[in-house]
Amino acid sequence: MTLKLGILASGSGTNAQAMIDAVESGRLDAEIRIIIANRPGAKVLERAAKHGIPHLCIDHKEFADRESFDLRMVEELNKAGVDTVALAGYMRLVTPAFLDAFPDRVLNIHPAILPAFPGTHGARDAWQYGAKFSGCTVHIVNPVMDGGPIIVQAILPVRQEEDDEQLLDRIHVFEHRIYVQALQWLAEGRLRLEGRRMMLDPADRPLASQPDLALVWPPLEEGF
Repeated sequence: MTLKLGILASGSGTNAQAMIDAVESGRLDAEIRIIIANRPGAKVLERAAKHGIPHLCIDHKEFADRESFDLRMVEELNKAGVDTVALAGYMRLVTPAFLDAFPDRVLNIHPAILPAFPGTHGARDAWQYGAKFSGCTVHIVNPVMDGGPIIVQAILPVRQEEDDEQLLDRIHVFEHRIYVQALQWLAEGRLRLEGRRMMLDPADRPLASQPDLALVWPPLEEGF
């Protein structure tokens, strides 16, 4: 089923760009109906304009509370015909009012191996803690911050000679791959929840080679 995708972002939008590229190349079965930023001047809006994708900025500072802001976002997403929402560097918690509008259809990418190091600075927190492995996680969003069911994770070693920004740069490479893969699994109807465990139904498709010095689970498929 072709996803009718809405993307929310707060900054440069590199994950949004990965989704745009995947749709244009035919690797992701989705129509990007709208891209919304909550910060005026966010570069993701330039990316949307370059590719002819409908876009707008809704400044959260103009709203009295989170729920009223989220309800406005829901209004715009519904007007665009969205059925699935991807948070792509979106630096705000969403309220139950938002989640109720798209039950189990709001996804997020987090730069750490959840449930360890949730929050705004997952990669930095892992680096400062002295973790030997870090990575990224795509999960379904629920009311608990970074607490929803996990779809796919990429794990890579933390190099002792790198700083937290260098670690985050390496993590971003894997974010762009696993997020698109997770969305494609959703489009294919292969994801199902058992309790809070996300199960992936099989498909007749060869697996991709594992990225260098990383483990991705479930494994990525050819083209990702």
